[in-house]
Amino acid sequence: MKWVSVNNGTSNENFELWEADKKLAVISFSNTTRIARIVSNLGKRLFFFEKKGLLTPKAIFKNEYGIKMGKLELDKHGAQNGHLEIEEKKYHYIFNENNSGELKVYDETMQENLITCSFPVTNGAIKTTSFLDTKLPSLLLVLCWYSFQKKNTHPQVMEAIA
Repeated sequence: MKWVSVNNGTSNENFELWEADKKLAVISFSNTTRIARIVSNLGKRLFFFEKKGLLTPKAIFKNEYGIKMGKLELDKHGAQNGHLEIEEKKYHYIFNENNSGELKVYDETMQENLITCSFPVTNGAIKTTSFLDTKLPSLLLVLCWYSFQKKNTHPQVMEAIA
């Protein structure tokens, strides 16, 4: 899978999630409001993201009703790997290992690779700012939510997204 940036001149950043030659989802993300809108074969959803904590910063992930769905924590300050929790299940993630631009999500014990996805890395932004200050934690959380929901439903591919 891969996220592809498809900005269309709007103030939001737009991304498409692709697997091989099939579009799975479209997300519109606003850095100013920290809101993401996703359209997929699972329907339309709205997610809110908050950055919390000074000593142990984390990203909090809420649905359109304000209910906490998960969180992402760094292993250490400045790291691009850590732990995430989605709907009370824990996972470990590693991003951009060996400058690959890929994200890998493992089960809690690091025994099984559950998701591999390439992410758009632009102009070294990851290296010059905190990982939590970028859009990547939001894309990561939405990707995990989508992937884990998709495994519980019949696989379908989006035919067209307006």
